[in-house]
Amino acid sequence: MTAIEEPTAETPSPSEVRAALSAAVVAALGRMSEPYPELADAVRTQRRARAVQFDEVAAVLDKGSWRGGYRSPTAWLAALTHESIGHCSTTVTIATRLKEMPKVHAACRDGLLADSALRLLAEAWHPDIADVFARDEAMLLGWARELPYRDFKIVIDTWRAHAHPERDEQTAAEQFDQRHLSVSGLLDGMGKLDGVLDPEGFALVREALRALGQRANLDERTPGQRRADALVGMAKMALTHLGADTPSTGSKRTRPKVIATATIDDLERRAHGGTLDTNDHRCTMSAEALRRLACDCGIHRYITDPLGTVVDYGRQQRTVSDSQFDRLVVRDHGCRWPGCGFAAAGCDAHHAVHWLDNGETNDDNLALLCWFHHHLLHEQHWSMQPLGAGHFTLIDPHGAKHPMRPPVVGLALPPAS
Repeated sequence: MTAIEEPTAETPSPSEVRAALSAAVVAALGRMSEPYPELADAVRTQRRARAVQFDEVAAVLDKGSWRGGYRSPTAWLAALTHESIGHCSTTVTIATRLKEMPKVHAACRDGLLADSALRLLAEAWHPDIADVFARDEAMLLGWARELPYRDFKIVIDTWRAHAHPERDEQTAAEQFDQRHLSVSGLLDGMGKLDGVLDPEGFALVREALRALGQRANLDERTPGQRRADALVGMAKMALTHLGADTPSTGSKRTRPKVIATATIDDLERRAHGGTLDTNDHRCTMSAEALRRLACDCGIHRYITDPLGTVVDYGRQQRTVSDSQFDRLVVRDHGCRWPGCGFAAAGCDAHHAVHWLDNGETNDDNLALLCWFHHHLLHEQHWSMQPLGAGHFTLIDPHGAKHPMRPPVVGLALPPAS
């Protein structure tokens, strides 16, 4: 009886072996480049699901079936998903414009595009430049997949400025017109700021706050507190320059002025307090806050009769003269607090021993301090001990001592041989 041979699989050809090996190597390299493959798969799955959402929203918009008491597709989607209006507005924009971007649409369905890059591409597309976008779509898609968000935003903004300069100028004008700032006083004397700036103004203000709000040594402030203090410092710098640059022929009432009022007995005893008046605002202040203001201020002789009527208002004299302040700027350069260095234009001249406590107004008893660190010394139980020649000892609330040396102006040269 003849044995029946079992059929065997055909031997793979050399080209098939090479293809299989190549696929295995590519897969291994892919696993090596993605140290967290499970996370990468989850992200792609989420992006594919988002693409399905875009397609479904587009289908509803095409049919017009979103109507039913809703004012807009965005309002309908927000009611359906409970997402924010901003998120839903972005979703509607992307869903509407994906049909105009076939290559981007395909990459979105494959889960290859980050949401942020997809939003930038959708914002860049416009009917007026549809042909230019179609011409450059593959290039834009390559940038979107390869570049980090910040780099891609700069690149696509540059592309859009060249592709559609009229729209870019119109957008800039619209953004500039939307600028506003609200300054609201609260019941306890504090205040609240809220506003919107155009891109250029925002970049300038943010950079100034960053530069003036750097963390110093022994600094426990939060980033938000440092930004708030930097804003106050900017105000002090502006008022200083406005006061110096205002023509003397103008009305003195228009010049920035702050008037602190208290009795000399209260200031010496650090008791009670007084009032602070500006051109259009008045509030109460603690005695220690008034002592801080009195460190470096202009003093008027201000005499009233028993009924409070002003009978004499003498000429202003500064506790620290302009020439003396200039010497401190040359010596200190800026705020003397270790690691701070806030610009001198926004600093006060602080008396280590207050003149109300018989401290002398001379260079050895004076140091430049920014608004925050001046506040810290007067009102948070810190102190400074003058040592002479511009050296001080900084004493924290726990009694620990920290040296405050003058900044190094230059390096000593070696003697000539």
